[in-house]
Parts: sequence; structure tokens; C-alpha cells
Amino acid sequence: MSRPTRARREQIRREAATIRARCECEGRPVEEIADTIGERIPELSALEGWRLALGWTRAQTLATVARVYADDGLRVPGLSAEQLCRFEHGPDRPGPEYAQVLARAYGTTEHRLGLTTRCAC
Repeated sequence: MSRPTRARREQIRREAATIRARCECEGRPVEEIADTIGERIPELSALEGWRLALGWTRAQTLATVARVYADDGLRVPGLSAEQLCRFEHGPDRPGPEYAQVLARAYGTTEHRLGLTTRCAC
């Protein structure tokens, strides 16, 4: 799959914001907003779709992740906006700890974020 251009990325961001605003006006929960964004913009990863459904920037996601770590009495990791971008677009995937914390930050499950690992059994 080819990487979208910068112009297409901006178009996706605007499209997702429009979908989110419409769904919020209808009183839909974030889960439904994320599902709707995923259905209408299938090129998005579930992880990015959830972030856009919440209306968060990557910086806001990083701040929320930092709060989750701080709430647990842990040192805040060195997660950057660039690393989060690689998690959203590949090829990198978060390890189990980051996946769990991202799910907590977004208020959902690792599975809903597309972060569950497949068993090679």
C-alpha cells in the first residue's frame, strides 16, 4: 500500500474531524465515532482512527499517556510524536506495555486499537 501524500493526510484529518463533529452532535459515543471514521476512511489504522475520533493531536495523546504512567507512579517513557506516527502508519508496532497504556489512554481495548498480537501457536 502506498503512503498517502501530505495533501491526502490533511484531507483525511479534515474528513475525520467532520465525521467526529457530526457524530458528536448525534450524541454518539467515541466507540461509534471511531467505527464510523474507520468505515468511511478505511486507509486509516484503528489506532489513528481512535485518536481522530477523540479529536486529539499526537501531542495530546502523548500528554495523556504521560498521565497514565504518572498515575501508576511510573517514570514517563520517551514516547515521541514521531514514534506514535510510526505506530499509526507502520512499520513499527508498540510493545505490550505501550499497547496497554495507549488502550487505557484512549479508554478502549488493545483489540479495538488493532494492537493485539496474533498467537503463532
